[in-house]
Amino acid sequence: MNSVLNASRPSKQTILIIGTLDTKGEECVYIRDRIQQNGFGALLIDSGPLGSPLVPGDITRYDVAEKAGVTLEALTATRDKGKIIQTMTDGVTLWVAQLFRKEKIHGVIAVGGGQGTAIGTDAMQCLPLGFPKVMVSTVASGNMRRFIHTSDIAVFPSVTDVFGLNSIFTRILDNAVNALMGMARHYQPIEKGDIKSIGATAFGVVTPGLMKMKKILNEKGFEMILFHATGMGGRALEELVATGYFDGVMDWTTHEIVDEIGKGIFASGKDRLDVLSKTRTPYIIAPGGIDYICKGPWQEMTTAWKKRNFYAHNRNITSIRTTPREMTRAANFIAKKVNRAVGPVTIMIPTRGFSEPNAEGKQFYDPETDRVFVNTLKRQLKSCIDLIEIDAHINDDVFVREAVDRMLGMLGMH
Repeated sequence: MNSVLNASRPSKQTILIIGTLDTKGEECVYIRDRIQQNGFGALLIDSGPLGSPLVPGDITRYDVAEKAGVTLEALTATRDKGKIIQTMTDGVTLWVAQLFRKEKIHGVIAVGGGQGTAIGTDAMQCLPLGFPKVMVSTVASGNMRRFIHTSDIAVFPSVTDVFGLNSIFTRILDNAVNALMGMARHYQPIEKGDIKSIGATAFGVVTPGLMKMKKILNEKGFEMILFHATGMGGRALEELVATGYFDGVMDWTTHEIVDEIGKGIFASGKDRLDVLSKTRTPYIIAPGGIDYICKGPWQEMTTAWKKRNFYAHNRNITSIRTTPREMTRAANFIAKKVNRAVGPVTIMIPTRGFSEPNAEGKQFYDPETDRVFVNTLKRQLKSCIDLIEIDAHINDDVFVREAVDRMLGMLGMH
């Protein structure tokens, strides 16, 4: 398929269609025709390793396997389904990355069930934020975290099975294609402008303080970009930090770390805060929301969890107050990562509470357990790391203003 890469830059925008052309060929051809009818170019890439394709792909299954370093015949001869699918996924990803790099595509759409969704969304991970990408999937109504990760893939639930065309599914495909074409027509890469930017992690229980912080920083000429600390939010922030996008970081809501320790629904992964060893971006870390673990619906919790201090945040999320042991483990996690930092890091502790329900007179107020967290940090942190305690709640004006002042000082703006 050198012709695809060697062709001159396309005179019109081109959409890449990812699909298994043996089982989803009819759907992919429909998508291609709709795209071409609207004046776009279309490329079909065949990710199906087995049966006979309905139509040949512009990038064939043989091209996909070879891109991954193996012939299709040798790959299918292994009869190892997991290896076959992963190899085809790797091949599709390499094709997507190359086509994007050479400016041959202006949007990507994939269609499929569980397997097709895994291939399509994995391949889209190599594309930058903002680049048009759409997944039409049978599994879209479930937990899509393992498919989406930190990307901005637009997902369309197929509603019906992806098993040929019908009067319902074609309307959904039309919507998906129309949405993608609209994105492609108006796409502009995300670029950091001249304005200074501060990245921050956020949760509803610390929103009052963050709203004050955003107002102050905006008045001082900063843009403040917040990431919801739901497991992927912190990771997305850190990915952008690694690219040098932010001038400074307010990692205000380290809740994801205690969910990682307590097996909560917003767990971050063990590599949270590893970015500190790779960037010199100034960091301020606060324990926002680290005083409780988020679990699923109350009725689905075990008896042991139900015996603990909890409240139902909503019908899908139950908040459970952390124990001294969990707070110790969270502090050890943070200290281990901060001790490896190559840039300036300050840890700020609000001694009157770490979240809205962790305030005097409220359900999660437990200064003794919070103190376990602080004392563990003090013992484990290197002496060169600044740990500042403020006699305030995390949402109080005095705490927020002190954090902003310290960030400005780290940025050399005092």
